[in-house]
Amino acid sequence: MNIVLVHGVLGAHIFAGKPYFNGVAEHLRTRFGANVLETDAKPIGTVKVRSKELREQIIRHFGTAPGQQLIIIAHSMGGLDTRQMLTDHPDMAPQVRSVTCIATPHHGSPIATLLNVANPLRFDDFNAARDLSEKGARAIDASCPDQPNIVYREVVGIGREGKQRTAKFFELLSMVIKEKENDGAVPASSALAGRTLFERVHADHADLVGHDVDDAPHFRPRAYDHLPLYERIAQS
Repeated sequence: MNIVLVHGVLGAHIFAGKPYFNGVAEHLRTRFGANVLETDAKPIGTVKVRSKELREQIIRHFGTAPGQQLIIIAHSMGGLDTRQMLTDHPDMAPQVRSVTCIATPHHGSPIATLLNVANPLRFDDFNAARDLSEKGARAIDASCPDQPNIVYREVVGIGREGKQRTAKFFELLSMVIKEKENDGAVPASSALAGRTLFERVHADHADLVGHDVDDAPHFRPRAYDHLPLYERIAQS
């Protein structure tokens, strides 16, 4: 079982040096004997830049002809990176069995739209906010059709159950999201975007990768037990 974990915006080391996918790689190695690659792309690089890095890291880790097809699990911007990689390099498609996007803003995030408008520095290769904005992400979505013979599916975060729908960190950010169902960063409609639903999950954006951001600097997964989700993805 070959698994690629593709991180989102702000980089693989955003959670105080802890794994971006908290405990996931170790769990999948122990549970299934999986060969797991945890990617590490430019934190605020564009989708084009990050997708190129993703391809290079996959080839470096697995070679050009892995013994088993890849199971790609991508969080947030990582889903756009993955789709862009497969569009720009269709030779990679035969190596991929499935692509599961977790809280990926296929139609963008209003938060990124606001950040993009407020961003005075528009460096071509370091403008992740542009690609994550509603206009930018929709353009990527339209130009990156699904590749034949790959199973694509979406995990949609709809916020925690109970009164506190997200970690406090996301409460202010989510005020710019008009849609009721969201994970504090991405509207549910953008994460699904008419694609194939795998699961709708009561978790916020960081819960989905095993981090409660209210628990800094430990970031323990207090609000949601994320590891069974990754088992289900790997087994499906």
